[in-house]
Amino acid sequence: MKTIPDREITRRVRSLCELLKAKDVNFALIFQNTDRFYFTGTLQDGVLLVPTDGRSPVLFIKRTLERALEESPLENIIGFTDIREVYEYIWDQELDPATVGLEMDIIPAKFYLNLLRSFPQTRFVDISKEIRSIRAIKSEFEIDIMREGGRRLDNVLEKLLKELKPGRTEYDVYRKLTDLFYEQEALLHIRTRSFSMESLPIHILSGQNAAKHSAMDSPSGGGDGISIAFPAGPGFRKLQMGETVLIDVAFNYAGYNIDCARVFAFGKIDTIYERAHRVSDRCHELFLKKARMGSYIPDVYNEIVEYVSKEGLSDVFMGGVKFIGHGVGLELDEFPIITENFKEYIQKGMVIAFEPKFIFDHGSAGYENTYYIVNEQAETLSHFEQSIHFL
Repeated sequence: MKTIPDREITRRVRSLCELLKAKDVNFALIFQNTDRFYFTGTLQDGVLLVPTDGRSPVLFIKRTLERALEESPLENIIGFTDIREVYEYIWDQELDPATVGLEMDIIPAKFYLNLLRSFPQTRFVDISKEIRSIRAIKSEFEIDIMREGGRRLDNVLEKLLKELKPGRTEYDVYRKLTDLFYEQEALLHIRTRSFSMESLPIHILSGQNAAKHSAMDSPSGGGDGISIAFPAGPGFRKLQMGETVLIDVAFNYAGYNIDCARVFAFGKIDTIYERAHRVSDRCHELFLKKARMGSYIPDVYNEIVEYVSKEGLSDVFMGGVKFIGHGVGLELDEFPIITENFKEYIQKGMVIAFEPKFIFDHGSAGYENTYYIVNEQAETLSHFEQSIHFL
């Protein structure tokens, strides 16, 4: 397995230290798997200590130390069995605990209460926004991985065309897609950050199942599913003539996700779907123009929502969710979020899954692409034809 280069980890840690210093943070403790992997290059269970006084970061590993030593380029990697050993290290090294940074959007309450007891005089501050902002800007190392992921996903979708036939169930198609994912070395595991949000890598929504929403905050993360224990995703409904099929996939290659959705149809469909798909296409054009300009995200969101309203499609836009795009990378729900309430600007280096979709009672339209924002351009990372595929 390929490891993350030393220079990449060094750059990431340096960026974090700069933001921590700006918040007067003495050191940070990073617990979350994806964040820890991003800054260390290993997913082995542990805690990352990042001082801001010039000392090197220290990675404490509970399980498994041998693999962490092989995978991470960090110099200071220490095994431990109890979290108190980490706290003792802090005291022994006389690190100043006046202000400590934590990922407060995800840290378990048990850990936080333990920290309060162990460091009663410490001011704990949330550094989750800083971490997510660093991760939102992708390096060339990351983009190269995502480009390859997009290329492999294109191969999957091309081969899928032969498998889509009326009479087959959504689950039949899911099984075939799973095989195709394996052929292209995809990881069938999707990481998300939002509390209690779980996601499948593949959603297949045929006909009326497009309007069957789930607990997931997504316009196309619903569907029948095959069990009440996970009531979403492909079910046993058969694909039918005269209906649309929305296939929404998160293709995880080497840890990085490419989010993509396409619409397929059998025979003649209602013209409203084709019109809505053209509106989706125009939404993509508007977004790309604004993204290349580094626009203010609430303005981008509002302009697209206003355009959809003028087209008379507001009632079916986005299945009721309040965003039309989101960052992707190691997690499916990264920064930025293309919504009215995300008060930031689109920046060079961001990777954004833009998904203007229209969910009707008996079908769907619209598509999703993953875009890499570069200077005055926006590179599409998935190139499979985006118009409705009539089969």
